[in-house]
Amino acid sequence: MFVTREKYARLRSLYEHEARRRTEAEELAEQREKAIHRMQSLVAHHRDEHPDTPIQYQPAQGDARLRQRLDLSERARRALDTDRSELIAANVQLTREVQQLRDELAAARAVEGSAA
Repeated sequence: MFVTREKYARLRSLYEHEARRRTEAEELAEQREKAIHRMQSLVAHHRDEHPDTPIQYQPAQGDARLRQRLDLSERARRALDTDRSELIAANVQLTREVQQLRDELAAARAVEGSAA
């Protein structure tokens, strides 16, 4: 099937136009994704700097202040306990990997010793 030069040129220009539009759309999507990630990190940073929990401007008195401090210390303890659990799990995993590597090294040395 033959195509006239005119029709080929028209189809070629349409193809190039669509290819440019697609490239521009992909670049725009990438820029938007970067902007979204940048905004998410900015929001996370802002939340770290200024938590959503309300701040009491009027300091509590007596038992209320004691309960407040106890609640804060309990929250801190729970957060530290969570971190500690994660660290223990990581330590156990790393210890297993080190032991496995030691066993492999000992096996390799034993093979070398018997071959020599």
